[in-house]
Amino acid sequence: MDSLWKQLDRFADGPTKQMLQALVKRKLKYENYAKQCRRWQWASLVCFSLMCVLLIFKSFNAPQASPQLILQEILGHTVYLCWIMASAFAYCTSYYFKKKEEKAEGEFHKLRCEIIQKSTDLWPQPEKWGARESVFHLMKHRYDINLYFESK
Repeated sequence: MDSLWKQLDRFADGPTKQMLQALVKRKLKYENYAKQCRRWQWASLVCFSLMCVLLIFKSFNAPQASPQLILQEILGHTVYLCWIMASAFAYCTSYYFKKKEEKAEGEFHKLRCEIIQKSTDLWPQPEKWGARESVFHLMKHRYDINLYFESK
């Protein structure tokens, strides 16, 4: 990462470099929250699925499986309650990380749009416009950050 910022010395000034570094940090933060959210969503799905499989297995082995007996089985054994609590915990945690992900995405997108809008000020038109293109290309291919258009 340091070699990239050393490369940018010839294409951008100090404040522009700091804005680009902040943009990369926000992108990494956003991707981290997205990854955590997906992990907890999968954990929630696995916990809930295992609980359902246990209940189905138990209901097929019972001589008469009625909804009342299944509910009584769920409430009577702590194993099922633990699976329900684990599923609920995983779901709530995934919801928490989803909110964090949305907030981080908004911050990332806002800074990205700000850089795009201020690109004419950061790289004056005639003399440094080629440097702007080099920086945009580098950010696109190195970090998958599109600085060409404001749309997501």
